Amino acid sequence: MRTPTAAEWLQAWERGGAASAAARSLYLLGTGDDTLDDAALLRLPLGRRDALLLRLHARLFGCRLDGVARCPACGATVETSFDADALLLDTDDGAALGEFELSSVASGLRVRFRAVNCDDLLALHRCADAADARRVLLERCVIEAVRMSDGAPVATLPDALQAELAQAMAAADPQADLQLAFHCPDCGHDWEPAFDIARFLWQELHAWALRLLREVDTLARHYHWSEADILAMTPRRRQAYLEQCAP
Repeated sequence: MRTPTAAEWLQAWERGGAASAAARSLYLLGTGDDTLDDAALLRLPLGRRDALLLRLHARLFGCRLDGVARCPACGATVETSFDADALLLDTDDGAALGEFELSSVASGLRVRFRAVNCDDLLALHRCADAADARRVLLERCVIEAVRMSDGAPVATLPDALQAELAQAMAAADPQADLQLAFHCPDCGHDWEPAFDIARFLWQELHAWALRLLREVDTLARHYHWSEADILAMTPRRRQAYLEQCAP
């Protein structure tokens, strides 16, 4: 990974403003890692994508992640802080790129499948509901389904097997299914919400971009410099000039 310029991050933020959450994550990775072309980004399993986004967050904003969640029991707002490195699982980065097999004794079927990748996530953008999204994922990620008794292919997976398969797919790429442990100090309730690093990082980038544009506006008005010249400055130098603008 490299450290892009402020101008490059602003371009990624502007490009992703009207895009889906799945597309935004690829814009961020494409900006932060020039070793990955578009085809490689689309093939990334979600766990690998999330690990790269966690590392990208550390480069941009540091390892500390601060957030809030609403307690599902009493509605209280709970603040939390955690370390990005602690969320990186000790897994083989290339393991989720392969194929996996699930043999279900209950259904008598054997299924070969692969982990969900970024291209699959983009394909869900137009799905009408969760059931439609599940159907699309199965169509894309199931490579083969056969009866264990005679090896004959099957076209439709029973609902019970679909549930087994969902668990197997999560186990095949555990980095993609992170959950945080929360405790409500008001009512004592414990819960584990899913953590979406792609959405979290985008929200931080959005806040950063708005702050930076306000700084550019202030300096341009005061010194009549161009946006390009202001963005080319280091953050420390921009801050020093901003302090001179204070009344």
